[in-house]
Amino acid sequence: KSCESMRKSFGGNFKDDANVIRMKDDENQLEISLDTHQYRPDELKVNVGNGMICIEAKHEDKSEDGSKFVSRQFCRKYSIPKGCKPERVSSNLSSDGILIVTAPQENAPKPAIEGGRSV
Repeated sequence: KSCESMRKSFGGNFKDDANVIRMKDDENQLEISLDTHQYRPDELKVNVGNGMICIEAKHEDKSEDGSKFVSRQFCRKYSIPKGCKPERVSSNLSSDGILIVTAPQENAPKPAIEGGRSV
């Protein structure tokens, strides 16, 4: 199935979605944290286009003798918030399989440098 046909709509309630750990959407950024520990890095894709962030994962595994086959996949699609430039969307995969996708707001205040101050 395509990402579009599998699209889900969330109103801040993620208990129906086992992959979503946390979603933060405030004046500084949209940040989505997903548990992807069951997928290898090469099985994950994060695409940005048409005002959307599309996160896809697909894993297939079959036993050597062909008697067992495991397949799992998911696709999530999120609108890029107004004020975010698509080229600033980034993703990071931690060693324990947590995928964090960040879309910073263009006018987000820059963090203060340690020992300094924002002006």
